[in-house]
Amino acid sequence: MTKNHCASYWAANQIEVDLPLRIQIISDIRFMRESLLELLPRGGLLSVLGCFAELEEALVALRQCQPQIVLIDEALPGGRAAIGQILAEAPEVLVVVMAVTETAEKIITWAEVGAVGYIPKTAALADIVPALLSIAGGRQLCTENVAAGLMRRLSMAGPPAGKKQSPAPAPLTARERQPVGRIGAEGVIRRLATAKRRVTASSFAVRASADKSPPTPP
Repeated sequence: MTKNHCASYWAANQIEVDLPLRIQIISDIRFMRESLLELLPRGGLLSVLGCFAELEEALVALRQCQPQIVLIDEALPGGRAAIGQILAEAPEVLVVVMAVTETAEKIITWAEVGAVGYIPKTAALADIVPALLSIAGGRQLCTENVAAGLMRRLSMAGPPAGKKQSPAPAPLTARERQPVGRIGAEGVIRRLATAKRRVTASSFAVRASADKSPPTPP
């Protein structure tokens, strides 16, 4: 995907992203680190600031380099606890989990500890850069099953302890109600992560909307 293709896609979907995105990678799998280090900078859309096998090293670099996105491997030992440490150092960074099994239970679990997006383990290499750019712009593609699970989770969530019930959200637009095979779940995971960042209970809002796939370059 070129910058021109991205610009057209983002303009059509009202996405704003500053390029190149600054990325930090955390994985204890060497070939994954090396593969992503080679792949992600292609096209000039992403800039990899560092690849780390150990969280401690990544936290030191986080303070120095200030990435916009931290890409963390789901298989990293203690990965969920690591997200809390990352956000303690850099509350504004976007934590994205990669190689995730795409089920509602898995996605909700990661979102509740602060992740704002994910890349499923079924994603092709060519899908990773567009996925990261979309997440940075506030978009997350997910399957209908995941979206349904997130909405069920929403229906069970009450207001945080000691807080009044929030006003009912505005009704979804016709576009947001439109069913498609693979949909964009804008704000779903990000709101779960925001709840974690604010040290509240797991109260969140879901907004599922139809979305187009990023254009494929000629």
